[in-house]
This record gives sequence, C-alpha cells and structure tokens, in this order.
Amino acid sequence: MVSIAEAFQAGLAFHAAGDLARAEQVCRQVLQADPRHSGAAHLLGLIALQVGQHQKAIEFISAAIRLDGSQPQYHAHLGDAHRHAGQLETSARCYQRALALAPHFAEAHDALSTVLQALGNATGAEAASRNAVRIRPEFAAAHHNLGVALRALGRKSEALDSYRAAIGLRPTLAESHFDLGSLLHEQREFAAAEAAYQEALRLRPDYVDALTNFGFLAQTQMQLDQAISLFGRVVQLTPDSAVAHFNLANVYMFKQMRQQAIAGYQHTLRLQPTHAGAYHNLAVLFNELRQPDPAVDACEKGLALDPKSASLCENLAFALHTQGRGEEAIGWYRKSIELEPDRSIGYGNLLYALNFVPGIAPAAAFAEHLVWAKRHAEPLTALAPPHDNDRAPERRLRVGYVSAHFCRHAVNYFTEPLICAHDRTVLEIYCYSDVLVPDDVTARLKNAVDVWRDTGAVSDERLAGMVRDDRIDILVDLAGHIGGNRLLVFARKPAPIQVTYIGYQNTTGMMAMDYRLTDERADPTGQTDEFYTEQLVRLPKSFFCYQPYEESPPITPLPALAAGRVTFGYFNNYTKVTPQVMSAWFEILKRVPDSQLLVLAAKGGYVEHRFHELARQNGIDPRRITLFDRQSPSGYLRLIQQADVALDPFPFNGHTTTCDSIWMGVPVVMLEGDTYASRFGSSVLANVGLEDLIARSVDEYVNIAVELAGDLDRLAHMREELRPRMAASALLDFAGFARNVEAAYRRMWQTWCARSRS
Repeated sequence: MVSIAEAFQAGLAFHAAGDLARAEQVCRQVLQADPRHSGAAHLLGLIALQVGQHQKAIEFISAAIRLDGSQPQYHAHLGDAHRHAGQLETSARCYQRALALAPHFAEAHDALSTVLQALGNATGAEAASRNAVRIRPEFAAAHHNLGVALRALGRKSEALDSYRAAIGLRPTLAESHFDLGSLLHEQREFAAAEAAYQEALRLRPDYVDALTNFGFLAQTQMQLDQAISLFGRVVQLTPDSAVAHFNLANVYMFKQMRQQAIAGYQHTLRLQPTHAGAYHNLAVLFNELRQPDPAVDACEKGLALDPKSASLCENLAFALHTQGRGEEAIGWYRKSIELEPDRSIGYGNLLYALNFVPGIAPAAAFAEHLVWAKRHAEPLTALAPPHDNDRAPERRLRVGYVSAHFCRHAVNYFTEPLICAHDRTVLEIYCYSDVLVPDDVTARLKNAVDVWRDTGAVSDERLAGMVRDDRIDILVDLAGHIGGNRLLVFARKPAPIQVTYIGYQNTTGMMAMDYRLTDERADPTGQTDEFYTEQLVRLPKSFFCYQPYEESPPITPLPALAAGRVTFGYFNNYTKVTPQVMSAWFEILKRVPDSQLLVLAAKGGYVEHRFHELARQNGIDPRRITLFDRQSPSGYLRLIQQADVALDPFPFNGHTTTCDSIWMGVPVVMLEGDTYASRFGSSVLANVGLEDLIARSVDEYVNIAVELAGDLDRLAHMREELRPRMAASALLDFAGFARNVEAAYRRMWQTWCARSRS
C-alpha cells in the first residue's frame, strides 16, 4: 500500500512534469486521507495559480499556512496569488512575512520589489531589489527589477547598467532587452534602442510592447513604412485593441495615406466609442480633404467627450469656415484660445480667419496680430543674441527660405520659379524644408539649391540654431500665419534680416520680421503701411511670378459658343464665399438668363443644401448651379475649361486660381478693396491688361460680369489671347523677377551693414 508521503511525492513529480491534472488528483487524495497535510494544500494552491484561478489559489495556500505557518515558500506563493489577483498591498505583506522567516530568500525580495514598484514605492522597490542582488548576484531578474526601480527614481544611467547586467547574466531575457531599448529610446539613442528592440523581438517575435515601441521609434525617425509594418503586426496580434488600431492610423495619417487613416480611426471608434483622440484625428483628416460635414460631426462628437479640447474647437472652427460660416468659425477659434492661450498656432488660425470675414476693420485685425506677437513672439525676440555676420555690403549673401510647402502646393507655384532663377553668383540659397512627404517637386527643388535641410522633425529652437550655425544673412518666411508656419523660429531672430513673403495675406505682427515683399498694386503707398509691423518693400511691376502647371491642357474654344449659354465659374477656396458674394452671384445669374454657375465646393451636404436654398430664396433655379468636389490638378484645370468667365470672391481675393484661370484663357471679374487681402489678386489682372475687369463696388462687379457675358466675341478673343499675353508678361519673367528680388535683398543688406557700423 502506498503511503501518504509516497503519494505526495508522486504528486510533486506529476507537477514538475507539467501534468497538472494528475498532480491535482493526487493532492486531493492526499488531503482526503490527511486533511492536515499542508504540502498538498500548498501544491493545490500552486496548481490553481498556474491555471489562473487566483481566488482558489489564495484559499488553498492560506489553508496550508494555517496548517504550517513556518514555511517561507507558502507565504511567498500566497503573495504571488494576491499579486495576480490585483491585491497588491496584501501581496506585499505576504512577501514581508516570508522574508521575516527567511531574510535571505532572494526570490521573495525580488517579488516584493515588483509589488512595491506597482504600488508606486520606487524607493522600497530599489531596496528590495538590492537585497535580492546582494544575496544572489547572479539573479538576472533581480537586476532587471532593480533597473525598473532606478528608472522610476530618475537614475537612468544606473538603470541602464542594471538592464545590461541582467542581459549579461541571462541573454535570453526579452524583457530586459525591451526595457533597455525603451530607456535608450527615451534618451534619443535611437540606433542602440533599435538594436535592443530587435533583440527582444528575436527572442519573442510576438512581443507586443516591443513591436509597439519599435513602431514609435521608426515613426520618430520618419521610417514610416517600417512603422506601418510594426504597428500592423500589433493589430494582427491584438485585433480587438483600439490603441493598436489608433497607433497604426496615426502613421497612415502622418504619411498622408488619408483613406487608410480614416478607416483605422473609424475601426478604433467601433472598438472604443469614447476615444476622443480618434474623433480629433478624423476631424483633421476630413478638414484636409475639404469634407466639412464629417469634420463637423467628428468635432461635435469629440467635444461631447472632451469639451475642453482646444484643438477640437480649432478643427470645428476650420470645418465651419469651410462651410462658409466664417463668423461662427471665429467664435470657435476664440473658444480654442480661451482653453489654451499659450498655443501659438491656435491664435494664428484666428488671425488667418479674420482676413475672410467682411466688416472687420484693418485696424482691428492689426491689433489682433499685435496681441499674438506680444504673447508668443516678442518674449523670444527679447532673448535673441546679436549677429556677427560679415558686414561686407557687396559680398555674396546667404539667403534661407523656410517652408512646409516645397512640394505640389499652391504656394510653390510662386516660390519655385524665384528660387530656381536666383543668380548663384550673388546669392547662396539654403532651403529649410518642413515637407513630411516629399514628391517630385521636392526633389526638383532639392537639386536646384545650394544647401537643403530637412527640418520637419526639428523643433523651433533647434531650427533657429541651425539657421544661426549656417550664418544665414537673410531668412525668408513663406507661410506667415497659415498652417505649417515657423514664425516662432523667426521670433528667435536667427538671421540679421528677416523677410515675410507670399504665403500669408497680412502682417505677421512681429518686431523680429523686418520686411514684407509686396507691390504698389497690392499695397498702395500710404494706404496700408500703418497695418504692418514690417517695412513694405514694393517690387517693380509685380510682387510675384507664376509657374503654370506642367500638365496644363491646351486652350479650348469658348464653351458658350457651343452651349448657347454663358457659364460662370468659381474655383477658389469656398471659405471665401461670404453671403455678400453669393448675393452678387445671384444678381448676375438673374441678369444673364440661362447662365450657369460652376462652384468648387463640397457636394451633397450642408454647403450644397445652403447654396441651393439661398438660390431659391433669390428666385434662381438651383439646377443652374453645379457644385464640384475637390479635384485633382488635371481635373481642376478641366473644370476651369468649362467656364467662360471666372468670378472672384471678396473681401479676400483669389490669387493662384486667378492665375490658373487666366492661363486657361478664362477672364476673372474681381472686386478690389482697401487691404492687401482684397487687392493682391488685382496684380494679376493689371499685369495682363485686364484693369477693366477690376471693380470698385459690388454693383460694378455685377455690371462687369453681365457685360462680359453679353459679348461672346470679346470672350472668344480673350480665350485665345490670355495665355500668350500672360506668358509675355512680367508674371512669367522668372529671371527678371529674381533680379528685382535680389536687388531688394541687396538694399536690405546694405541698410543693415550701414546701421551696424553706425
């Protein structure tokens, strides 16, 4: 007959072999024969712990301790059971009882360290780990936990040593490789961090935390395809994790793979409907795609979850503005500023929006720009050190251009011809490019300049340092207060002369910005100077040159000749369409029977419904108005081809679209106002001999459009003549324009040199 002792030994053997079912069966038989057998009760507790039955484990091991409380292992394992059950304070007391019985119980010290760390007691965790290491210097897990405690205490160098010690003792410890990589990542030692993550994943290919952190590292280093692969693997391993889908969508968004990003955020919200960040990023994407209706919906749902999100308020403002609701948008921009007054870009968006809304006095808008500058720019300018650039007035100058739009972007159609036409014997050209997803235009520009710096991942402070290190003489801003600007770099005054140009239709408001390039038409002498902090430099003939689309199609016959009716077109940003503009358009349609209006705007939602409803209220059949969603460049040009006459918005003129329309042979009717934003488009018309299409009142605007529509012979002649006329004008004289700009730069430089010597 088998004794109880022999049966228990058999149970231990089954347990050691991994046969938990037979081990449990034997232990129950032992307890049935001897209800006071503490070893069998303890082993049943261990088996329950191994299969995840934590409460049952607590019950069995507690029973074993009641039978024999002198066994330190029993107390330690009870601590394990309470720890896995989430009862951390009770777990810590169990380990402490084990250590009271066996002070040299290294595993109990190590386990106590883990629990104390989870309880936020990093100091106690360090002491426990040090005890474990002192008792067993070869205990790799204890070295690892010591590293965890030291990192929590901010002693990062010591933590790195502990992780490395753990790896030296046990190279297969994936957690130590991961934590080493994580800390190196935090310290921006990216190459070493990557090696550590790769080793952790070699040891454990499905290590989700390592895949996730490695994904973040790849994203930081702009290795976006690798980041997509890594986060995609995390999604495969954890398909029900909203965080995993969110992280992958973020990389898609960063890479401007917008449809994939939208799908990822929508999946995130199916898994976690309260994820405000997903709503926020959806709003950003829909705004980028000029889809205001879903953007408004995402913002409203996000704000219901996070009503104090300044960024959601900002995105709601942008979406409302895209719907033509400018005054509502300004209210939400102000709300965003109230929530986050120290966020420079939020106030900048308000400044940009002020240019669109009728009735805002130039002095009031100027005052708002000064408020922004006083809050965000001037404190940085006050700290700027002096410049020691070589003051030779006639030497070759270093000119730096700063932009996020060195790519296929509207601003680039004006900046690329200038940059490429510069005389390299008088200027050395540097480009500081914040383009995150470069394209063929980026590559072309990169090859055309002397020095190219990719700065998309560089902070404002660091970029200012780069400009100083490059000893730039004249630094040119190509954004102003539009998105992607680096005005806080300019606020740090990294170059002795700073110029703002082309990207923004108003002052920056900054004392650190010395000059603004313009022309007499856009800024008549004495009319607008008082509303700029910059000194206006009026270039001869035009403040810009224009590079047409490479894929521009040939000029087509006047559509009205075949259709028997005149087609008007609006191809600008719908944000500029105010109620006053719509009223003028409806009057034109009334006075030109059977005429049609093509509008580039979001179809099928709020904008179309509002447009058609207002048309009905004004006695216009909505079927005479056709809206077109955002187009590809070729689709956009084909849309312009369908029009006989283009109608410009007010008080914020068009510019790029005016150039594009003229290039396609379509005349543009424009209303000129009193500020740059309401005048800069007229430089286009003035330079191609279309002064008579520039109105000074709404009534004149309407009359000009109606008269044009009634003279098909003139329109047909314009159709044929406008492109060659534009090609022969100052607007496409790249070399001549570059010489004018270079002369302006030289005068600025000579002025600075003279002031510096005095």
